[in-house]
Amino acid sequence: MNQFERVREAQAGNRTAFLSLIEEQQDRLYRIAYYYVRQEMDAEDVVHETIYRALVGLPKLKQPQFFTTWLTRIVMNCAMTALNKRQRLVVDDRYVDLLQQVSVTEHDDRIDLLAAVDQLEPRQRQVIAFKYWQDMTIEEIANLLRMPSGTVKTILHRGLKALRKNYSSTEGAIRSESAIVSEQDRLQQRLVALKQLAEARFHIPQSHELTIADYQEDKREAGRAVFVWTKQGADPVWGESGKDTGMSLVLGSQEELLEYTIDVEEAARELPVLSQEELRLRGEEFVLIHYPTALKGFSLTRTKATESRTIFFYEQVVMDLPLPSSGFRVTVHQSGMVSSFLYFGRQKKPKVPDNLMEKEQILQHIEKTVKVDLQLTYVPKDVLNRAEFELRLVYELDNCLMSYPADEHEASKLNEESVEWEEQAVWLPVPILPKAVAVRTLEEIQALLGIDPKQYQLLRSADIDEEISAFVWRRRDWKSTDSDDRSFRTFFQTRSAGTVKVMIHKRTGALVSFSRFEDCPPGEKRLSRDECLDIVLQLVARTRPELEPYLWLRQQEEAGESDREQFEFRIGVQGVWLKRESLRIVVNKTTGLLEGMDSSFIDTAQLETVQTTPLLDERKALQIYREALDLKLEWQIDYSGRGKNHRYRLVYRQVHRDNQREMQWIDARTGELI
Repeated sequence: MNQFERVREAQAGNRTAFLSLIEEQQDRLYRIAYYYVRQEMDAEDVVHETIYRALVGLPKLKQPQFFTTWLTRIVMNCAMTALNKRQRLVVDDRYVDLLQQVSVTEHDDRIDLLAAVDQLEPRQRQVIAFKYWQDMTIEEIANLLRMPSGTVKTILHRGLKALRKNYSSTEGAIRSESAIVSEQDRLQQRLVALKQLAEARFHIPQSHELTIADYQEDKREAGRAVFVWTKQGADPVWGESGKDTGMSLVLGSQEELLEYTIDVEEAARELPVLSQEELRLRGEEFVLIHYPTALKGFSLTRTKATESRTIFFYEQVVMDLPLPSSGFRVTVHQSGMVSSFLYFGRQKKPKVPDNLMEKEQILQHIEKTVKVDLQLTYVPKDVLNRAEFELRLVYELDNCLMSYPADEHEASKLNEESVEWEEQAVWLPVPILPKAVAVRTLEEIQALLGIDPKQYQLLRSADIDEEISAFVWRRRDWKSTDSDDRSFRTFFQTRSAGTVKVMIHKRTGALVSFSRFEDCPPGEKRLSRDECLDIVLQLVARTRPELEPYLWLRQQEEAGESDREQFEFRIGVQGVWLKRESLRIVVNKTTGLLEGMDSSFIDTAQLETVQTTPLLDERKALQIYREALDLKLEWQIDYSGRGKNHRYRLVYRQVHRDNQREMQWIDARTGELI
């Protein structure tokens, strides 16, 4: 199952799919968090917060193929929040995925250099990272940080001067600057060697061309090289939903295969369909080529068959329970061709508890602590086996995805206070929208957002899903830099620089969201928050006027020294909130330019007809839940663990007594468990 399919599964309530997505991203999330907060405990807190926000927000993610980018933005926002609390400087969030920390495992002069860089002032550290680790010019850094080139040069000069002081000699400082450059050379040489190995070991179709070649190292693991080949003429990001458009490989620094994915639909079109046993043997043959002893170390724990392929999971087993993120999984097309492979390897065996808690003790704790929240929510169509998402009045269980320690020695953790993840916000009625004519065509939306056809050209478009179409325009005066660099940084910079991305609802033509990725210089204005609000209300009146009766505006202080004001709207009916849907709009105070709008399409026809009066009270809803509740024993990853090997804890997970699936909602009118 590729990432797109797993995101869809997770949105439909598949907890295993969600965990697999997080497990893949955990190390990367930690790297990004640590880059900014610079403290291990703070980085862990940021990752925990990110996982929670991703869990809560995943149902409203309308473009699953952008899951990684969406998750990156969340971890960056969480890191910025943590930094703001410590009143520290941070990097512009639009460039999160462009930054990677350079580090090495040997204790040599480069380690001393990195330690010295860490001691610099945040802005000096930032500019040095851009200049030497990201190979950006002074002008590029100035545009990114919105400051004069002379200021950037001054910061760079002072930063290098501080490095000289840290090294206690001029020679040390000169050596440190050359070490930064030589480190880049070493990484590039390693990338070239792994690319040659990949081309020799795997058959790359002649119709494919190299799109991405990237190699990174960090303190927590050895290197990882990522290669992506794309079918000529196909788009690696905007291809057909749910289908891979080429081939990708991830190799470790020891030349081991970590990930493999290839689109096999076309090649397998005329091949016969094989039995499940034959598919398993084909998958094992592939694994034995790359890991001859893997089948002895891992057990086949489960299989999952989809319409055209089967996934085989081989994992470590402890206490007859599989360890997540261990072993490997291989996906075999019905023709027998391997379409994907993901290797986790052997993890350190977790400590088995001496004594397990009694289920009854945990059930009693749950009965005392569980709460429900009345809300409106769109229940995924796959959950209800419906043709579309359905708006329901539900009680949401506040502990629906919680697990409880199974080790008797951790009994005290049952009484720990729950964490408030969100600050209590104040929501105000939205001022009356100005009278305006709604825009409902692509040309009208272009004009509204200032996308002048004389200055912008349509770069690409695609149907994201059944409801949403996406369009990307780029400035005609944008110049590409001719380079052989195929790193992730260059790839995404090339795709996004100078663009405006717009999402439109197909049936109604309504604007759903948009983002600017342009380097717009600051203007001469200094608009107040109220003046920015007028601009925002004009946008809502032109694009989503039907939402006016259901919108409430979050009370926020003026952004102060920031050049941007953000406005967040909540959606509700008769005092009951649509929990996971909101509308966010950003305005530049110095230009009056609308810089972004983030929302999903809300069908007001359902809002007009939904019943907001519950027929069950909270007491009855909790009774229904308790009568169906059971506990299931399993190993879970302990996300406070650090290092390449995962740490595990044995837990009880809440499930339905009959079908062993999690319970998240109780229909407030029918009593149905969802």
